Amino acid sequence: MAPILRRAVATVTDFTCRVVGRRTVVRTARYVLLRARLDYPNGLTTNGESDLQRWLLRFSEPGEVIHVADVGANVGRWSESMLAAARHAGRGSDLRLYAFEPETWAFGQLTRAIDGPQVTLSRSALSDQNGISPFHVVAPGAGTNSLYPLPGASYTAQENVVTITLDSYAKRARIARFALVKIDAEGHDLAVMRGARGLLGEHRIAVIQFEYNHRWILARLFLRDAFEFLIPLGYRIGKLTPRGIEFYTSWDPDLETFVEGNYIACDLEMAGRLPAVTWWKSE
Repeated sequence: MAPILRRAVATVTDFTCRVVGRRTVVRTARYVLLRARLDYPNGLTTNGESDLQRWLLRFSEPGEVIHVADVGANVGRWSESMLAAARHAGRGSDLRLYAFEPETWAFGQLTRAIDGPQVTLSRSALSDQNGISPFHVVAPGAGTNSLYPLPGASYTAQENVVTITLDSYAKRARIARFALVKIDAEGHDLAVMRGARGLLGEHRIAVIQFEYNHRWILARLFLRDAFEFLIPLGYRIGKLTPRGIEFYTSWDPDLETFVEGNYIACDLEMAGRLPAVTWWKSE
């Protein structure tokens, strides 16, 4: 930004803060920034998740069995959307959906929401090791229920839940390859990916979708850790948007915002087929 323009913006900003208040200016500026960065509201129909489901179905070969995992399925909305997309694409009989949810109440809702021969449900939390872990419940079915306690939050219950790795599950279920693994584990996402290192190392997962937000702070993790884990395995990383995938050649400090959003890691073949958008720093 040129110095004269910078001074003009500073003057206008200071004046606007005095007139309408700093809170209003900050919130307005934050909205503009998030919009420009393609950080859309985190909903199936607004952030590109339902688009990714359709893209993956479109790129699957006719008659090919499509294995998809929903990790952190909660009450099943993402799974319902995936099943509906498969039916709409005429691929309902080809889809094999595996949904994982550890919390008791949410799992009960999940079993009522989705069913059928194409669906396999598991009351467990995926992680980087097999075992038992405490699961912190804010409220039944709450999206903030997590393996990591949120400071200052009031928890109604703590459940001991089974943890398993995706590698061990795939071996037991004899799943050769996943077309898509969606992860929404409230800060535990990288642990889930580390528990799939064998599958990733052999490129037996075409696309992983994972959520990144401020809950990563509780896990003492950065988005950079995902880059350092996935890139050496031959995966490209990008942010999921309704316009396409904003791919990055490497980690950059400007990505470390802890703003909630969904990112994907995909093999090079799939990266070449998915619609892409240019990162703002590359324009």
